Amino acid sequence: MRVRRTLAALCATVPLALAASACSDSSSGLVTGTSATGRFIQSVGDPTQGRCHAFAARGVDSVTNSTGVDIRLHKGRNCTDPKGLPSSYLPTTFSTKTAGTAGLWRSFSTVGWQPPVPPN
Repeated sequence: MRVRRTLAALCATVPLALAASACSDSSSGLVTGTSATGRFIQSVGDPTQGRCHAFAARGVDSVTNSTGVDIRLHKGRNCTDPKGLPSSYLPTTFSTKTAGTAGLWRSFSTVGWQPPVPPN
C-alpha cells in the first residue's frame, strides 16, 4: 500500500511538535505587584524558574499571577520568610491581597519543575 508523502510528513512532524511544546518553559507572562495606594505598580515579565525575583524595597500588597506557573510569595527579601510571616501560594491566573495578614510581599519564586536546560 502506498502512503502519501504529506501523510508521512504529518505523522513524523506532529509528535515532534508536541514533544517540543511539552518541554518548553511555561513561565512566560507577567507577575504584577501593586501598592496599597495603587500609586506603585511593578511587573516582572517571564520570571525564570528556580530563581528568586524581588519586588521593590517598599513591597507590594496585591499580586496578580498571569504566567503559566504557580508562584510562592515571600514577606522577606531573597525569598525568605521572617519568623511569624509565612509565605503564600498563588496559582497561575489568580490574584491575591495581603488583607488579613501582616507585612507586605517583597519577593517571589516560581513553583514546579525546573526547565530541562538552564535558561540563558
